[in-house]
Amino acid sequence: MNKAVPNIAPLFDLSSLNLTDFSDSFFSDQQTANSDDEKFIVFFLDGELFAVSAEQVTEVVRPLAVTLLPNSPPWLCGIANLRGEIISILNLSKICNKKSAPVSSKSKLIVLKPKNFASPVAFPVDRLSELITLPKEAIEPAEDFCFSGKALHESNFVHLLDTEKLFSSLLHNS
Repeated sequence: MNKAVPNIAPLFDLSSLNLTDFSDSFFSDQQTANSDDEKFIVFFLDGELFAVSAEQVTEVVRPLAVTLLPNSPPWLCGIANLRGEIISILNLSKICNKKSAPVSSKSKLIVLKPKNFASPVAFPVDRLSELITLPKEAIEPAEDFCFSGKALHESNFVHLLDTEKLFSSLLHNS
């Protein structure tokens, strides 16, 4: 008697990034890989570009059903079940003072596993943009509590999210 293999979702849903060849697709012709370079996943919030270090991202998934928690802080959307694991869903739009876009077919959840958290944390984004590599010298420091800096990429500024600062600040201000 053969049992059917369960339908298992991929760990990364990067289909909207249009990455067909992973061998050299992360580096443009003018840019070469350097040990000081860092990869970032770029996404949109309210029409602006933001990014999070690719090292911190465990996966990118479609939006999940969120359970609201009574008396929770405004930055917490609620919790969700991700393949049997309960994850916290942050309201990054509210934290960054941006308008929340309605969920669409391009909406995604970026899932992170912070160092000082027992369970993963995710935040919804309007849509993914691309995976970029930035040299450290291209990053300008930021003065905001939850950003490590900003960088100019293809004539657009990308705000670089510092998740460790963000999580630490949220936990201490709750």
